[in-house]
Amino acid sequence: MLLNDEKRNFIRMSANCEMTFCTLDSNEERQATCLNLSATGLLFTTARPVVAGQGLDVSIHPKNNLTPPLHALAEVIRCTPCDAGYEVAASIKAIKGE
Repeated sequence: MLLNDEKRNFIRMSANCEMTFCTLDSNEERQATCLNLSATGLLFTTARPVVAGQGLDVSIHPKNNLTPPLHALAEVIRCTPCDAGYEVAASIKAIKGE
């Protein structure tokens, strides 16, 4: 068993890559930066706030060509102000195919 200092079921991986998302009630694509990612969630920053409980259609675009993009449906857990605008924690609900 791998030891994990965090009290989490899955370790967070630092991502620091571009992503886009739109809320499920809008087709407006918004830009964001994915800060970290785990098997069940993600943390990102964006310029405008989103509402807790809101569903998101997310596309994460890794910086290298070896890692494929991640397309997922997520639910906002929290949104807090930060220096980059807003920091958003979201729970991944489903992985989408291409």
